[in-house]
Amino acid sequence: MNLNDLLDSKYLKKDDLGDQEHTVTIRKVTKTNVARDDEEPKYKAAIAFDELGKPMVFNKTNLKRVAKAYGNDTDGWIGKKIVVYFDPEVEFGGEIVGGLRVRVPAVRRPNMSGDEINRRMDAAAPRDKDQDDIPF
Repeated sequence: MNLNDLLDSKYLKKDDLGDQEHTVTIRKVTKTNVARDDEEPKYKAAIAFDELGKPMVFNKTNLKRVAKAYGNDTDGWIGKKIVVYFDPEVEFGGEIVGGLRVRVPAVRRPNMSGDEINRRMDAAAPRDKDQDDIPF
C-alpha cells in the first residue's frame, strides 16, 4: 500500500496530479473552511473542475493568476480553462516546498509565414475600387 493512500485528502494535492499538467474547466468557485475541527475557522477559495474529482484550495498567487486572465468576478470563471500543475520551486515560510500552481492555457495560433499572414490580411481588408494605393 502506498502512504498517499493512507493520507487521503478531500482537496487536490500533488499526488493526485502525478507529473503531468492538467488542462481543466472551472465548474464551481466556493469559499470553504480549511481549518481542522479543533481550530478557529480559516476560509480559503476552493475551485472544483469538471475533469478532476477533487476541488483545489487556491492561495492568493493562484487566485491572482486566474483573475488576471478572466477578471475579478469569479462567476465569470465558470466554464473557463486553466492548467493545473505541480511546481517544485514554490516557497512557503522561507523554504522551498513545492506546490500546486495554475496558469491560463497558451493560445494556439496557426503556424504561418509572414507572407501568408499578409495575404490573409489583404484578403480580409475592404478595398476601394478607385484607390488601390495610399496617396502620399
